[in-house]
Amino acid sequence: MRRSALVAALFAVAAASNAFAAPETVRVGQTVQGELTTNDSPRDDGGVSRDYKVEARSGQFLIVSLTSEDFDGIVTIFNPDRTKAIENDDRSDGNLNPLAVAETAQDGNYTIRVGSLGSGDKSVGKYTLKVMAFSE
Repeated sequence: MRRSALVAALFAVAAASNAFAAPETVRVGQTVQGELTTNDSPRDDGGVSRDYKVEARSGQFLIVSLTSEDFDGIVTIFNPDRTKAIENDDRSDGNLNPLAVAETAQDGNYTIRVGSLGSGDKSVGKYTLKVMAFSE
């Protein structure tokens, strides 16, 4: 009986933690208001991250914009095979909000990772994520 109680407790903790949650689905053209918390997946540099998935078609340019007044952000786009397509942490000199553009080579679900650079209070907070696509 103790073993089943322990297993149930572990599943409850995992379900409550964003670090184990399946990525939320976003659509091309959608804007998401989100918040990174200490419950999100830890990054090696001390920040945290959260994943989203978006369906894209081959030959599109997937454009991802992240803005936050609370933390220095980073955006990574992964191909359907989980290889890194692109990563960006600064839009331009003096603008710490990332903008990432990746040309899609195949149809499928791409992963967008929203992350923060830094640690402590500077790694959590509210953000706006915009996902767009352009096709020639």
